[in-house]
Amino acid sequence: MELTFITIEKIVEMFLILLVGVIAFHTDIIDNQTNKRLSGLLLNVICPAMLFMSYQIEFQRERVQGLLLTGALALVSMVVTIVVVQFLIPSRDRANAEIERLSAIYSNCGFIGIPLINGIMGSEGVFYMTAYITVFNLIIWSHGLAMMTGSADLKTVLKQFVQPATVGIGLGIICFLARIRIPSIVAEPMDMVGDMNTPLAMLVAGCNLAESNLAAALKRPRTYWISFLKLLAEPLLAIGILAFMPVSLMVKLAVLVASACPACAMGTMFALQYNRDSNYASELFAITTLLSLFTIPLMVLVGNLVL
Repeated sequence: MELTFITIEKIVEMFLILLVGVIAFHTDIIDNQTNKRLSGLLLNVICPAMLFMSYQIEFQRERVQGLLLTGALALVSMVVTIVVVQFLIPSRDRANAEIERLSAIYSNCGFIGIPLINGIMGSEGVFYMTAYITVFNLIIWSHGLAMMTGSADLKTVLKQFVQPATVGIGLGIICFLARIRIPSIVAEPMDMVGDMNTPLAMLVAGCNLAESNLAAALKRPRTYWISFLKLLAEPLLAIGILAFMPVSLMVKLAVLVASACPACAMGTMFALQYNRDSNYASELFAITTLLSLFTIPLMVLVGNLVL
């Protein structure tokens, strides 16, 4: 139960910062262009710094095994989710089936998952979350891209996979395995930069919510079905898989929290780029983000009882 209370506390803290973002956007303190720049700063500087620093810990074989296990469990849970969602959202019935599938399968494990796991478990939790993020990027830029475009070649997948976050993870893994510790004069400023990840991610998420047409989305019954699949069915499926795995609670929690996160922001980006209904993708992102404030603690509570 203590873990659940910690999760609720961190969710409330994140929600309050998110509200600051909503208010800042509606009062024109932050506009659309500023929000985009803040998002770019987060994705290209702050998040990579935090991911890299999560590997600046003592080398232990158990941690290497945990990292590999987290990646394997992430792969299994995503593949199972893809199969289930393909069955529950058949493309022949829906004009926006691809957007709905992408929103139901892929989590916002970077913007929401990293700040949350960092608040609950600290840097070691982020360490294991990086394995999930690596698998996530590989699958969304292959299966996700193919689903939205009808095709995705290997060159495109590899090109898009090389992002600042994955570079930060890659360099972090190299330093971790080689037991290279950067000097404190560099490490401390990078830690301070990385510490900005949670507040800035929530400010950006708040601005994104403020831009969305929540009233219209809340009137659409289909929204609740996709939200159910993303926020309840997917993490419950992950709990069912994790319950039978003889791995540490830290590894299980990293996979569970990542699975319980709301729909990924990548859905809107893909929709804009490939001429899909970007407004619908944005609405699903906004509603699942809002509802996740209640569902994530619930899923952690269930996971805490089962795992």
